[in-house]
Amino acid sequence: MPASAKLFFTLQQVADLLSLHPKTVARYFAIGEIPAIKVGGPGNHEWRVRSDWLDKWARDNLYDPRGGADKRSNRRRR
Repeated sequence: MPASAKLFFTLQQVADLLSLHPKTVARYFAIGEIPAIKVGGPGNHEWRVRSDWLDKWARDNLYDPRGGADKRSNRRRR
């Protein structure tokens, strides 16, 4: 699939999908915890996340309530 056909999410959409506060998501983007890109000019940028990046991040980092391993224990301690 060409990159132009991929779906991108905004910071607010990611926050809603993950049930996190937007400031938490922004912090995760800034430190690279969730892969994201900045679009726009200096001082006026917005974050975007490709849907496939978010899917992979979620598979690698989120708890599976159906009995899968809790992968959050592998996260870096701060």
